Amino acid sequence: MPKILMEAQISKPFNTWVGVFDADKDDQEANGFKVMYRGHKLDDPNTVVILMEGDPSKLEPYMSQPEKAMVIEESGHIAESTAVTVLSD
Repeated sequence: MPKILMEAQISKPFNTWVGVFDADKDDQEANGFKVMYRGHKLDDPNTVVILMEGDPSKLEPYMSQPEKAMVIEESGHIAESTAVTVLSD
């Protein structure tokens, strides 16, 4: 299964973002995404990094769902800052 590396800026404290992100775990897994790591850059707590397994072709449709957009906004994730890199398995 390919790995997906995501990096994004957040506008709220990391603890706020990670709380919302972790609370969404069941939905992430139900949609085929298994998070392997989530954290922030050591020198920049406003840049979050996520490494997960999943189908890259399903990521954009998943994140574009109206209810997911609300979760993303609530967490402080600045959606337009998101960079996605697909890695081999």
